[in-house]
Amino acid sequence: MAGIGPICTDQRELLKRAEYRASLTVPGNELEIFCSLCVGRVFYLTQQRRLYFVDAPTLSVSAIIKHVFKGLQQRPHIRQLYMDEHRLIKAAQCIEMTPRQARQVLVALSISGLHIDRVQAHLTGAQ
Repeated sequence: MAGIGPICTDQRELLKRAEYRASLTVPGNELEIFCSLCVGRVFYLTQQRRLYFVDAPTLSVSAIIKHVFKGLQQRPHIRQLYMDEHRLIKAAQCIEMTPRQARQVLVALSISGLHIDRVQAHLTGAQ
């Protein structure tokens, strides 16, 4: 969970809110991506085929990803990212995918109503 703002359990309201929360600038690192994430919104770095997301009780992006990979008869490697060097404060989650996996996952996320921000730039200091 992002932990930014009050928790809303109305999935339609969450998805509507995610659509209107546009980025002011292109994120430069993973922490900036995390600060721009919310429930119903994911970031996809097209050059690295890396997807960043957060899960919430009302909408589990990781569950959607796991269902897609199950259909591909593969297991996803989802990394938990942290905001601190001691790995105590959880931030976003991240998965790197092959082009085929990415196509399938992005379609499933779109069908599920998630807003996908596609970012062309390379991140600085990515883990």
